Amino acid sequence: MKKLNHLSTLIISIIFLAGCSYNSLRPEVVDRSSAQKMQTVIFATVVSIDRVVLSGDGDTGAVAGAIIGGVTGASVTDSETESDIAGVLGALVGSAVGSKIGDAATRKPAIELMLNLDSGKTVSIIQEEGEYSFAVGQRVKIIKNRGKSRVMPL
Repeated sequence: MKKLNHLSTLIISIIFLAGCSYNSLRPEVVDRSSAQKMQTVIFATVVSIDRVVLSGDGDTGAVAGAIIGGVTGASVTDSETESDIAGVLGALVGSAVGSKIGDAATRKPAIELMLNLDSGKTVSIIQEEGEYSFAVGQRVKIIKNRGKSRVMPL
């Protein structure tokens, strides 16, 4: 029963931490650290729009799966040696399964925008689908800040 309480506490902690680490890639969601900081603006025209999928976060699922699998495997038998072996095997299997589940659960629909910059250069920017809609020929602004860019209608 004590192991079950520890397992429950670990699962809740991992879910809480995973929820806190969410970073939106939608163009209308701005990271708090970007507020009141000067950012570079570039103007462009949309050349093409393609739908893509942003891969999910398998790392959080892998950690949660490893912990759950390890604790579950270790509780299968009363033999200390067998319990250790089962715990390691449970952690390995749990990590693999958790990674797949975490990836599938956190995938996001996104768009790839091919843009002709006013400078004449052509670039591609991928961002999570947001509330903005884009069309070929549309004028847009690209907001650049610390290596990240987000595209918004002009």
